[in-house]
Amino acid sequence: MEFILSCSSCIVRQVAQVTSLLQIEKSKAQGLLRQVLTQLSEADYTKCTPELIGETWDLLEKAVGFRDVYQKMKLQYDRAVLSQKDKILSIINSQPDDEAKFSKALFFAIYGNLIDLAAADYFDEEAFWNNAEKTSLVPFSIDDRSRLFEKLKTAQSVLYIGDNSGEIALDKLFIQTMKALFPKIASTYAVRGYAVLNDVTLIDAEAVNMQEAAEVISNGSKAAGTVLTTVSGEFLERFNKADVIIAKGQGNFESLHPCSSPNLFYLLMAKCPAIASIFNVKPMTLICKQNSFSQ
Repeated sequence: MEFILSCSSCIVRQVAQVTSLLQIEKSKAQGLLRQVLTQLSEADYTKCTPELIGETWDLLEKAVGFRDVYQKMKLQYDRAVLSQKDKILSIINSQPDDEAKFSKALFFAIYGNLIDLAAADYFDEEAFWNNAEKTSLVPFSIDDRSRLFEKLKTAQSVLYIGDNSGEIALDKLFIQTMKALFPKIASTYAVRGYAVLNDVTLIDAEAVNMQEAAEVISNGSKAAGTVLTTVSGEFLERFNKADVIIAKGQGNFESLHPCSSPNLFYLLMAKCPAIASIFNVKPMTLICKQNSFSQ
């Protein structure tokens, strides 16, 4: 998908957010902003937003000397969400049948997509859990959960493409639920190749012990998504061979759309009007969508 012009304001806001977080001296922060604005003015707008965000993070890394600017916050989110695992598993396992358990675990995985520093400056943990039950009663705007459930019955392999820190803990519980229901499935969990935004990396996978649920691989890319022209050969081979691909979040949708694979399912909350309009849904609604977009 080509760059969405309205995303430019989010990129600029991220620069301001990071320079404030790191307490970067005013003149240096202004200089970095000028660099980012110049970069945006000269960017190739045939690239998707997640790829351009990766290029912005290259500038941030040069300016501050390291790339994972949100690492401390990310690990806090990972541990905070994982600490609720017993409560969440109790809710999942209390469902009346296998498909209901699957659907509830899938809901929590999508609900975790709210933990996004690209969309909000902080994670209100109390509000997050307080609103979970209410949100779980809201119908999906696009609901292909039954299609995914049926597809998994015959699948031998699943590639699960992660998105944000914090929500990775809920991804893990969803994968564990899938494996309990479909024990023959071999699961692979893919993280970003390099730190960008608050997206998951190998460090986050280690923090939640994702290896207990799936084999963990890096996609090898700097993008805040899955740009198939920039990923590693290992990731691309897994992508092409997987019986089911689950892509979490807006960044993965923006970078994979349009994609012809019918094995691909998008799980996300439409957190901005631009993405909501593509799906023809209201913002902040739940989506489980089997890929059927035309090229």
